[in-house]
Amino acid sequence: MTRSRKIRFTAAAVVLAALAAGTATTASARPEAVAKATACGALFDDFNYTSRTDPNFTGHDWSVRTGAGGPGIPDTWTAANVSFPTVDGQKSLQLKAATNGTAGGTTQAQVQQNALRFFEGTYATRFKFSDTPTTGNDGDHINQTFYTISPLDYDWEPTYSELDISEYLPNGGWGETGPVNFITSWNTYQVDPFDGWRKSTARYSSHNGWHTLVTVVAGGHVKYYIDGALAADHTTDDAGHNVYPRRPMTLNYNLWFIDLDAHTGGTSNYVQSADWVYYAKNETLTPAQITTRVNNFRTAGTTHQDNISC
Repeated sequence: MTRSRKIRFTAAAVVLAALAAGTATTASARPEAVAKATACGALFDDFNYTSRTDPNFTGHDWSVRTGAGGPGIPDTWTAANVSFPTVDGQKSLQLKAATNGTAGGTTQAQVQQNALRFFEGTYATRFKFSDTPTTGNDGDHINQTFYTISPLDYDWEPTYSELDISEYLPNGGWGETGPVNFITSWNTYQVDPFDGWRKSTARYSSHNGWHTLVTVVAGGHVKYYIDGALAADHTTDDAGHNVYPRRPMTLNYNLWFIDLDAHTGGTSNYVQSADWVYYAKNETLTPAQITTRVNNFRTAGTTHQDNISC
């Protein structure tokens, strides 16, 4: 498998452009309800927003990308591709990407937690993958992602950190021909010509529909779970390079095209959705414990809490 980081570039320019945004805000529920839901040092967001311009959305340190650069088809990031519909009964963050096979007819979407404050602990999201477009011909090399990342300050920067919790390619890409989900932990890389150190696990099956993704970063191991089952346990790459994060990262959702080579027909529209996201700083939690905490938030009527800094 060959993966070009020139095409898939998600590092320094993207992250640094967002760091001017504000820091986290307080919870939206009663303090006593929040205290029962979780301990100090966590982010929970139920994506209960009216639109991408909802002041609560931006006030909770989220931003929608409209800048230049990659990954995928450069300079095609569109704010209008981010919305908050009800999906299967739950308010959700939804990203759209569309293409007619030309760069000018392509749009992609990215949403980011701006601050570099996600490091050790437990990450989780309930994520809806899609195997087919909502409209138009199928077959595009679409990439449905949830990941954390730090800036690449220069080639082979030794503290660079990135965890691709899921990169789902329902129609293949990067030399693959069928549905595959790549789970990848990075050490570092150089941009051009691309060369990088990482450990990647590939799951060759359809992931269509809702799945709960959990990643535990603790004790030198990065453990990835899908629907409660261990999918990968990363420590070093095959050459012995450490792939455990070395610095705080941002938290991101991204929907983009690897290339336009497989497109046919008119415009095709693809979506991915997230029901909620949760991060517990410096805590090692099981998928079952995550489910309990999310249920506690919802029972308490808490749609957002952010006390990572405490």
